[in-house]
Amino acid sequence: MKIILIQPPIEDFYYTPIRNQPIGLLYLAASLRRNGHEVEIWDLRAKKKTSVPIPQELSYLSEFYPSGDQSPFKLYSGYSHFGFDWNEIKKKVERTKADLFGISSLFTPYHQEALRVAQLIKEVKPGIKVVMGGSHISCDPEGVLSSLFVDFILLGEGEERLPILLKKYEKGGLDQLRGIDGIGYRWEGEIRVNPLTSFIQHLDSLPFPARDLIHLDSYRIHRKRATMIITSRGCPHQCSYCSTPIVMGSNFRARSPENILEEMKECYKNYGVEIFDIEDDNFTFDLGRAKKLMRLILEHFGEARLTLYAMNGISYASLDRELLGLMRRAGFQTINLSLVSKNPSSKERLNRPVPKKEFEEVLRDAEAEDLDVIAYAIFGIPGQTLEEMIETMIYLMGKRVLIGPSLYYPTPGTPLFHYCKENRFLPSSPIQWRSSAIPIETENFDRLDLVTLLRLVRVINFIKMKMEKGEIEEGMTWKELQLFLKDSNPWDEGQIWKQLLLRLIKERNFYSLRKEKEGFIFIKEKTSEKVISYFFDQTYEKPILRAHQDDRDSLKGD
Repeated sequence: MKIILIQPPIEDFYYTPIRNQPIGLLYLAASLRRNGHEVEIWDLRAKKKTSVPIPQELSYLSEFYPSGDQSPFKLYSGYSHFGFDWNEIKKKVERTKADLFGISSLFTPYHQEALRVAQLIKEVKPGIKVVMGGSHISCDPEGVLSSLFVDFILLGEGEERLPILLKKYEKGGLDQLRGIDGIGYRWEGEIRVNPLTSFIQHLDSLPFPARDLIHLDSYRIHRKRATMIITSRGCPHQCSYCSTPIVMGSNFRARSPENILEEMKECYKNYGVEIFDIEDDNFTFDLGRAKKLMRLILEHFGEARLTLYAMNGISYASLDRELLGLMRRAGFQTINLSLVSKNPSSKERLNRPVPKKEFEEVLRDAEAEDLDVIAYAIFGIPGQTLEEMIETMIYLMGKRVLIGPSLYYPTPGTPLFHYCKENRFLPSSPIQWRSSAIPIETENFDRLDLVTLLRLVRVINFIKMKMEKGEIEEGMTWKELQLFLKDSNPWDEGQIWKQLLLRLIKERNFYSLRKEKEGFIFIKEKTSEKVISYFFDQTYEKPILRAHQDDRDSLKGD
């Protein structure tokens, strides 16, 4: 069969191309090829963006994301369609001679775009079957199959399931599908979903992703070819907000370090890839395996020949200094650590794993190994208080880290999703279940509070980076910063950020920045008085530390 696998376009306020390489489809394509099928991949997201109107369900965000704002502290300022437009997609479908389409639907708020692609396929070629897979499918299988544009769904992993589905269906129709776990379909008008009961145990048996089917130049980092790599699946932790146990299971399944190295060697030799982003859900769960992989990379590629990332985050619960040192030598310059919250009771409520070391110790180890840290905090979780969120932010302000702020969004099937639904915190439309939509409001916080928190994080990170450049002295308090800013030239366009900062500190209010013919104008924006007052009351005389451990330029010759 000729099969086309599709990553649909998305519509949102932002898009990160380097985080959207369709690695799952590449794995699926390789498996289908092994089973004798002809495969194409359409990454319909890999194209320019086009401004589109904000959907009615998200219209409330206009007051938080002012159009045309040029402030360095802005959040978003426009809603866009990222990828091929619908007419282009329709024409591609018309031209192809595919026998089946497989569509990826990873994220619930973007499912409507995946469904629209399926609709276009059915409008142009109604006889062709459409299969959907991805995280959203595992979280809401019956809901997906309720659409007449989708014929089959795959839960969990598809590398073994899809070839079996195709073989069984070709032999005898829908009655052949009853015994295959993790497959859904319609039978005589009734939706049938075979429960997901199995996962691939021997990951080394999978063929390497079919990277020749995409344009790797579309996924560059610092102008160099980059690729995602998955070294393990599943996570034994049961964090209440995470869908990994639903999609990939709660058993940690790992590839051997030798198998991973072979894939990296192939990427380097055949595709010129020098940058690898490890996209595991829990890369360091098996500490010995992670160390062995780093040692193998060092043995084969040498020290810092590659650039390594783990942008999906690393659990600091299982880190030690030896691994951090090996990671630095193998090619990591920055690690993304998930703090979530400084409050122990909040972590306990979210069922976060108990770490072997305190976060402070991990930061000291990272600094000793010359590793920069992006520390992620989650704001807007039901049960959190504003004070807790602000105190987490203040804590990270005083550490040599960049703050990675994440707004909680409800993922179907997770315990926290059910809690939100039961307590009527859940917005009515799934399009709102995304971070950029600021989905959750409770008796403890509202959307304006969360927007103000996010803007404050932007300001703190901005100051940290100015300290890197030597434009602000490290360790300044907000009180000292105010005195420093008073001496700035208000008419110097290159120093306009100083005026925005000074207004924030003095007036305790955010301003947007607009460019007019006569120059820039400041426009007062809505700001949470509760958040801004508590923040400055707690931090006015506390120092701010820069983001990085040291000047990276001075390390290049090491």
